Amino acid sequence: MASKRQLSCYASDDDDGQAAAKPSSSSKRRRTSTSEENKSELVVASPPRWPCRHLVSMRPPILPPPYDIISKLSDELLVRIFSYMDEKPLLGLSLVSKRFHRISADSQLWRPHYYRRFILPRAHRIPGFRTSATRSASNLHHAANQTFRADTAYRRSTGPISPSDTSANFTDAVDWKKQYKLRHNWARGTCDVDEVDVSDSDREPPPPGMKTIVKVTDGLAVTVDSNRGLRAWDLRTREIIAQVDMDDEEAYTQPSCLAVDGQRLYRDILDIAVGFQDGTFGIWMLDIRRKKLTRLYRHQHSFFGELVSLAYLHPYLLTATKVGFISLYSFENDMPESQLGVGGHGGSSMPTLMESISAAASRALRTPRPRDFEEALSMPALLTSLKSHSTRPPLTLSIRRMVGSVVASIAYTFSTVNGWSIGIQDLDIKQSSGSEKPEVVNSRVAFSPSTVSRNSAGSSPDATPRHQSAFGSRAEDAEDDGPIRLCYSHPYLLATMPDNTLVLYLCTSTATAMSISPGLRLWGHTSGISDAEITPRGKAVSVSSRGDEIRVWELEGRVGSSGSASSSSIEVRPRQQQQAGGATCSHCQGACESSSNGTYRRADLGDRRNWVGFDDEMVIVLKEARDGRESLMVYDFT
Repeated sequence: MASKRQLSCYASDDDDGQAAAKPSSSSKRRRTSTSEENKSELVVASPPRWPCRHLVSMRPPILPPPYDIISKLSDELLVRIFSYMDEKPLLGLSLVSKRFHRISADSQLWRPHYYRRFILPRAHRIPGFRTSATRSASNLHHAANQTFRADTAYRRSTGPISPSDTSANFTDAVDWKKQYKLRHNWARGTCDVDEVDVSDSDREPPPPGMKTIVKVTDGLAVTVDSNRGLRAWDLRTREIIAQVDMDDEEAYTQPSCLAVDGQRLYRDILDIAVGFQDGTFGIWMLDIRRKKLTRLYRHQHSFFGELVSLAYLHPYLLTATKVGFISLYSFENDMPESQLGVGGHGGSSMPTLMESISAAASRALRTPRPRDFEEALSMPALLTSLKSHSTRPPLTLSIRRMVGSVVASIAYTFSTVNGWSIGIQDLDIKQSSGSEKPEVVNSRVAFSPSTVSRNSAGSSPDATPRHQSAFGSRAEDAEDDGPIRLCYSHPYLLATMPDNTLVLYLCTSTATAMSISPGLRLWGHTSGISDAEITPRGKAVSVSSRGDEIRVWELEGRVGSSGSASSSSIEVRPRQQQQAGGATCSHCQGACESSSNGTYRRADLGDRRNWVGFDDEMVIVLKEARDGRESLMVYDFT
């Protein structure tokens, strides 16, 4: 009976859910008393055939045998699986293991993500792109590659690239994950900030009016001033590449403007043009590999006054003086005719018919002779000279290379009856071929619609004298509504205004005509704008004169015919800095600045930001402290 009672006890816990026969009340009492007196004896006397639930919970769980499926998969198959994931899951997988971290960083995994987020929205702004929905995916990716290769803002990631390199090889060499992260940081305004001191601690601060001039290109910064001369900086390492002192220069005066030419950066060569207050200029060459600055040419005499702006694209140099003289020079010197033939004939020898044909073919087919690293430049030829009696500061110059010619542009401001207006004049330069020398063959002029000034009823705008700074822009005048600075990168013209706004113009140019669209007012700054810069792709950066307000603008395709629409901007917000003990400085909300010696201090509202420049990865701001010392604020988006 005991065995039957015990059997009925375990049968009540049958897994099939069938109800067992209920034991009697006497059986329950006997079973309870027995279990309380001697539980172990009950279990040993009648071993259960089906385990009870409370006994199962006490046993350790039985795990399936370990079997690793991922390790047997090849990297190619994992890349194929990861290609169906979005950005966030892909980043999460990189933390699983070292193998996943390596595979998830594959460049081809991030290429379609980069296309969908950054290239496709830009392509949608192209007229007619949305209507061509029948295009295949391969054609869309081909268009994205063409757009990416046309945008020179990303050649810095893979180093200098020779013009002879094919674009296909360049596309394969792009680190798409790095480019995605870079564009993501630009879109959010996230960056790290560092301070590079450009003033010598053993020297006194420069006097007022003798400030540092800066230009930035492709990860390099070039500075020039009266105390420390001409210097080149590597923005990635924050170190000086080369330096040359100008105190021993003949007829040395204070530098007033600066221009750089990056045509030879694929050979690690940067050409630099410096203008001076006495109207002269000089050409220097920076050899990045050898860390050397070499003077190629020094202009000695000038009768037109102080230079306020330069544009340099070898062999052409465009200069502007404070009194309104514009000069266009050419350093291009052709080889003598006696050196173009075949053979070693002298100047008096008569060439044969075949030699004459070969010489003519050489003149027609030869490319411009490449310059040697330290080849000195001869005296330039003056192509044209212009003079204006109605223009006023600010003024800016630029030179761009077209398919069949070179265009030199002059953007200036002039007064109208009720206010002011902006004009642009293009000079078409026909390049030399054979025995023909370069010359200006065409000139086009366009004006923006006149802007009514608030004080137009007062005196003439030219009645008040204006001070011209070393940056080529006039000082801020509260009584004038005209632009403070101009920046022109075809087809975009950007003007900074004294009312904390920017005005964007779009220039349309053909072989015979040119026009300027109505201005588009850009709002966003809460204090006075000190400087702004724009690229031919419509990307602009502006900085306030006081405080730390820096804004990034994406202006491509934003200019409308009405001129009343506004464009959004992104404020640059540096990441919270880490203090020496490792704690985050949270009270300043990222407003602390790091100096070159590793210490951190809060930004002083008394400091002034005088200039801004940027490349693909960084924004550079020239800061002037209260005591006159200057430093470069490097905002790194990598």
